[in-house]
Amino acid sequence: MADGVPPSKVYEVLSTEAGVAQAFAKLDSIKADTVWWETGAQPPQLLADGEVVMTSAYNGRLYNAMVEEGKNFVIVWDGQVWDRDLWTIPKGAKPLTTIHRFIAFSTDTQRLADQTKYISYGPARKSSMQLVSERVKPHLPTEQGNFAHALQNNFEWWADHNDEMNERFAAWLAK
Repeated sequence: MADGVPPSKVYEVLSTEAGVAQAFAKLDSIKADTVWWETGAQPPQLLADGEVVMTSAYNGRLYNAMVEEGKNFVIVWDGQVWDRDLWTIPKGAKPLTTIHRFIAFSTDTQRLADQTKYISYGPARKSSMQLVSERVKPHLPTEQGNFAHALQNNFEWWADHNDEMNERFAAWLAK
């Protein structure tokens, strides 16, 4: 995306050798100016300390820095990458009635809206947004305007290419 590929085409482009070469060429162009972080607390601190002028980050960490600590940060939502968290029921798990009740409770409209009172992670249900505080909505990745140019992480693509990409990235990083 940093090289002009629209979110809807990222995995199609990355599925070609030319696309991977394009991605690594873009990384080459920013490598000397890149500061790598390892924990979620680092990006807001790097910004606050003036060590970086922009960073990738977990939006919940930036929300806390902006709203709770008064930091003058702005989130650029274009190009955000989003994931889905999933519940699974292992084969043979019991009691199924209780498990189903828990999943229904934890994923219902109100519970997902309530989550935003504690962390600015966007509810997975559109129906939850009407229950979210107007103060919090602009800070949510799933707010309509913030979500317009988002890239959904493609778990299947990564399952097929993770080892290859990790090896290539490690080699790139080492040179």
